[in-house]
Amino acid sequence: MVESAPTADTAGNDLSKVNIPIGGALAFAPYDKANVIADTDLGATPLKLPAAYKTLGLMKKDGAPQTSIDQEDATEFWQKGYEKPGDATRTVEVTAAEDNPAVLQLTEGKTPDVNGIIYVDSSLPAARIILSELVKYRDGGVERRRNGVAQVKKVEPGQDSRGETPGVKITLQWQEDPLFNGSPYKQFGPAVPKGAPKV
Repeated sequence: MVESAPTADTAGNDLSKVNIPIGGALAFAPYDKANVIADTDLGATPLKLPAAYKTLGLMKKDGAPQTSIDQEDATEFWQKGYEKPGDATRTVEVTAAEDNPAVLQLTEGKTPDVNGIIYVDSSLPAARIILSELVKYRDGGVERRRNGVAQVKKVEPGQDSRGETPGVKITLQWQEDPLFNGSPYKQFGPAVPKGAPKV
């Protein structure tokens, strides 16, 4: 067996481990076990989403998926050096560039009637959804894929400025759920998906 040559330099720095995003996709489907991507499929090539998924389409260049983790204050104990981490919430924020039915469905929770009309609610959609997040990186065919349960937490439509794409910034909060063994989501990678052509 031939071992591959090390890619790190003498200081331990490794440019091959620097992932530079070049694109990806965000898609969602109704909360249903049938829309959970199987573990064996999440890291396979090509990634096949169940038919119920809708893709948000193009995102603004500065509106790619941005993950954040907010944690509540830890519980400290009388004995020095001991503490229990507080509860945390994980969110992903994207800015959709397209004004398509999928974006409308996600942000309003409704689809237009036969006349193309929706009656909007004052509040955000309450329904949980199954969310699929995909990020592709420049070198080596590396991808990161997530699949889990989420809920829309914030919607910020951009300003309609002449000659510019306003977009709509959407913040989704991952939700711990039995469909994902009590976790908010499962993740493949960053790694090269199985069956991907060698780059």
